[in-house]
Amino acid sequence: KTFFAEKFAEEAGFNYKYIKCSDVASPYIHGGQDKIAAIFDEARKNAPTILFFDEIDASFTQAILAFNAALANDFMDFPDKKVQRHKNFYCIAAANTFGTGADRQYVGRNQLDAATLDRFITLNWEIDETLEHELAKNYEWVNYVQKARKAASKIGERHIISPRASMQGADLLRIGIDRNEVEKDVLWKGLDASRIQMIKNNMG
Repeated sequence: KTFFAEKFAEEAGFNYKYIKCSDVASPYIHGGQDKIAAIFDEARKNAPTILFFDEIDASFTQAILAFNAALANDFMDFPDKKVQRHKNFYCIAAANTFGTGADRQYVGRNQLDAATLDRFITLNWEIDETLEHELAKNYEWVNYVQKARKAASKIGERHIISPRASMQGADLLRIGIDRNEVEKDVLWKGLDASRIQMIKNNMG
């Protein structure tokens, strides 16, 4: 998701700014308001800007409510000033859920207010397996990871196998880390032997 936002901004010729959930854990800690204010200030003064709000469903809900005004209006109020929004300011928010709260895999996620969800167009972002190959640059390893992902899904195993397993594993293999160790560290991540074997038995 981050890679897409960065490339989108680059191709469009826009400035790119990044905010993670911990930056707005609440309206008044971690410098969240200062950071958002600075971004809006820059968007007002400079060329078009894309703000990428990562892990929005892990942010403090009251802080996101305060952010809603900036998405819907031409300004955002802060304790010390009002910051106008540039006409070509855009926000992309990424989440691992659809904003409806924690699920069986993402247990630390918050439910987002309906007003927040209504401000965004929602895209269900599937894994691009061709891009996964291009980023990792190790066909045999990525093919193995993708087979494991499909097998885990087939048997209903609640284990996340994301493209990070492909990219991190490929990096470790390139520097000479043992293949079995790589599998354990980036693919299986704590699964017990019986569950790993069940996935392998369904990889085909």
